Amino acid sequence: MVESESMSFIDDLRRRWRPTGRPLRNSTILRVLAAGLLLVSVAVMVLLPRPQALPDFSSSPAGPERKARFVEFMRPLVAAENARVLRERGRLLSVVAADASGWRDLRWLRSLGERYRLEPETLSTDELVTILLLRVDAVPMSLALAQAAKESGWGTSRFAREGRNLFGQWCYEPGCGIVPRARGETKAHEVEVFATPRESVASYLRNINTHPAYRDFRLARARLRASQEPLSGLVLAEQLQSYSERGAAYVDEIQQLIRFNDLEAFDADTGA
Repeated sequence: MVESESMSFIDDLRRRWRPTGRPLRNSTILRVLAAGLLLVSVAVMVLLPRPQALPDFSSSPAGPERKARFVEFMRPLVAAENARVLRERGRLLSVVAADASGWRDLRWLRSLGERYRLEPETLSTDELVTILLLRVDAVPMSLALAQAAKESGWGTSRFAREGRNLFGQWCYEPGCGIVPRARGETKAHEVEVFATPRESVASYLRNINTHPAYRDFRLARARLRASQEPLSGLVLAEQLQSYSERGAAYVDEIQQLIRFNDLEAFDADTGA
């Protein structure tokens, strides 16, 4: 059956493409197919990000030197992803300020809603805008740095080194990531693998900005915005008890990391 289907496919190619009026030989067809597959492979290689290894932070002594290297590496990644989100927020605020209701603005709002894991067709425009204003915003630099340091052991954990996973994010499809050695028999999660460290940062921001568990975080951030106060990692860390099974103890550790390592000084990098 397989052979007959293959021959039928080749015969169909002969009928459809005869640029010289002569039947194509099997060898010609195979060359055409091989060339097509090569082009597809090249396109995939160009479009997909190449795996990017983390620096070897363990080569630096544990303590201030390693921490400084880690922060220096992470700051531009977090800043770049925050800047991307704030560009989207800027356009969103412009659309709201102009009370725009043209089809281009509405189409863009719906597209933005889908990117932020909403179902725009189930929401009115006012509802969509209200939720997006909560979701499309930056995460304080100090908080992102502290969580990355905690979850990755300052860039030295197995999951950081092998999977570029800097924030301990899980996935649930078999084969989607790295299976934790200590995973219980009843558990099915894996630790997600990213092609680049920046992908991990982008996924972290998307998680904070869209997951139902962090709704209180987003509301607290909106209150800071409404009162024209800067986004504070120490303040907003209070709303991340759901990030870890350790709850309040986890929040305390993140706040201690921010204070002990003077990470609040970097909150100016968060963006407007």
